Amino acid sequence: MVWENVLFCLILILAVYTVIPDLLLHRLGIGSWKRQYSSGVALTFDDGPDPMVTPRLLQILKQYNIPATFFVVAEKAEKYPELTRLIAEEGHQLGVHSLSHRYAWFTSPWKTWREWTESLCLLERLTDQKIAWMRPPWGTFNLVTWWWLKRHTMRAVLWNVEGHDWEVRRSPEEIAARIIKKINEGSIVVLHDSGGDSGAPENTLLALELLSKRVVQDLKLPFVPLEFPDWSFGQRLIFRVWEKWEHYYAIKHHVERVNATNIFRLEKTVYNGPNLYAEDGKLLAEKGDPVAEIHLDNIRLQAKGRDIQKTALKALRQARASMPDLAQYVINNPGYSNIKVFMGETLLYRAVKGFGFEVQELPETWNSKGIAWLQRMIMRVYHPAGKERGNERLGTKTKLVWISRSKLLSYAAPELNSSKP
Repeated sequence: MVWENVLFCLILILAVYTVIPDLLLHRLGIGSWKRQYSSGVALTFDDGPDPMVTPRLLQILKQYNIPATFFVVAEKAEKYPELTRLIAEEGHQLGVHSLSHRYAWFTSPWKTWREWTESLCLLERLTDQKIAWMRPPWGTFNLVTWWWLKRHTMRAVLWNVEGHDWEVRRSPEEIAARIIKKINEGSIVVLHDSGGDSGAPENTLLALELLSKRVVQDLKLPFVPLEFPDWSFGQRLIFRVWEKWEHYYAIKHHVERVNATNIFRLEKTVYNGPNLYAEDGKLLAEKGDPVAEIHLDNIRLQAKGRDIQKTALKALRQARASMPDLAQYVINNPGYSNIKVFMGETLLYRAVKGFGFEVQELPETWNSKGIAWLQRMIMRVYHPAGKERGNERLGTKTKLVWISRSKLLSYAAPELNSSKP
């Protein structure tokens, strides 16, 4: 009986030291960051730097103007200090990936603490900058790893998309396809610029070339640097639930992105409102006509600061910059050739006349009340002040805003606008 109790205590101690921290931080993302909260995709690289791979990788990133984050092994950083500094000089971010790439479960508490502290001091001394992020090898934690990052106010950054690029049997096409299949807004992608099977880094470099084009051109997502809001786990959870709903709606209603940076999206639908007339009295749309509904890509308007005036001005600048590409998208897509009106039902109607939109009253219905409620919820989710912010810029009820095809297409470059009616 005594030995059974001793064995039980040993198993419990081991579980507390290894399995439980790993389950919470690695598997569930409680106390760590497995994704970011922006409109784009963040690329991260582990296990470097490597003099044979990292410089070539930096050239690809520079060619495609892609920001990235390198989680470096401190002993390698010390061995190649100029290469480590080059990463920072090229504008990329740095995080620490341990001292010597040991597996956390097989590292004693005192050695865990000592090696992480040494690795952080070494990297900060080499780069002369504050290092705020860490990523344990294989994403695996023990209890002391968690305690160390809390004591040093570090953020543990993991990932939610990987291509298994450390395996040489994975072709560049297979690596890229695996990543493309899982990628979306907020994805953190992990690749490797060192380590793994012999020859694997060559496949990583070729896969990066493929990803550099396909993510932007096919998925219409931008590459962004890592950035994390000062949110609680509860706020992050609410955001994720809302984001799932938005993804579901976009798929169900075939809402299309314009390009990787445009804040507008389009949905082809059937008009069900009052007749709309041009300035010369010509009927543009009546009930049953095909129209296109303009949606804001809310995450691309997400506020980073708490200054409401600056946030509003930034949104206006983004909207104005997005109009020419929206117009060109309509010109280039035959599916919109028979659509004369582009519209939306919104509380955000006070500044749209400056963009050529008309504003029209709508009868108050349960549907319009539902849209108003949803838009207020969106402001809570995407604005950093949440429900505490004022809604002075919002109307009290939704109105119909719309723009004629000819006015929209006038935003396109004249030399490209040969098909404008």
